[in-house]
Amino acid sequence: MTESTRKPELPPDENPWKAAGLVAGLGIELAVCIGLGWWLGSIYDNRNGTDYGYITGVVIGLVSGIGSAVALIRKYTGASKP
Repeated sequence: MTESTRKPELPPDENPWKAAGLVAGLGIELAVCIGLGWWLGSIYDNRNGTDYGYITGVVIGLVSGIGSAVALIRKYTGASKP
């Protein structure tokens, strides 16, 4: 093969499949946290006759999902806690 047609070698820690897995994991994790918060908030609304429980659940799910995503990114990049 000539030099111009050869693909460049990737360093062993820059696997594109690993990055794709991270992105997919982040999306799934965030969606599950938000969905679980909505579901628990809806149960709260049904039991107590309120209309704000699902919104509170979604916000709590979003915050916990972001926190979990940050932890996953830190684990992936090898960064330590501040």
